[in-house]
Formats: sequence, structure tokens, C-alpha cells
Amino acid sequence: MIQTENNTDTSEKIIAILYQVSELLQDFTREFAEIREFVKKAAGNIPPLLLDKETLCRKLNIAERTLYRDIKDYNIPVHKLGSRLYFYWEEVEQSLSREKV
Repeated sequence: MIQTENNTDTSEKIIAILYQVSELLQDFTREFAEIREFVKKAAGNIPPLLLDKETLCRKLNIAERTLYRDIKDYNIPVHKLGSRLYFYWEEVEQSLSREKV
């Protein structure tokens, strides 16, 4: 008789745990859907790609020395992060389309 009560107790505990897990999964699914929607909306607001100087030199097919000269001559905006230089491609294109400074 005691064995049956223990089995019933264990079964009830397992059922309670499964119910809690089910509720947690439902909550997770809801929150995940909200996060997914947020990410989808945010993806449209991603700023233009930043290029480091090496990538920009390759894209323009110029040497690093030429890049530094063009930065000065065409007033190309430079964005520093620590000691590294970054550029927005759109700004570079606009600067290069203008007259030399």
C-alpha cells in the first residue's frame, strides 16, 4: 500500500513539473515571438556599413598612403573607434564626387 502511495505522489509531482515546464515553454514562445518581431523591425534601421581603412583601400583599389592623401584632399569624414579608422561608404562616395579642397 505504501508503494502505491509513493507511486501516486511521484506521478503527481511529475505531472506538476510537466505542467510548469509547459507553461514556461508557452511563455518562452510568446517572448521569442516578440523578440523576433522586434529584431525584424530593427533590421530596417541598421546604419550603413562601416568600412575599415584596409577594406576601403581594397574597394577603391588604392594604397593606404593614397587614402590618407584623399582624406585630406577630398575632406573624407573619418570615424575613429579607439585607434582604428572607419568610413561610411556613402560619405566616401559623396566626398570623392566633390572638388578637391
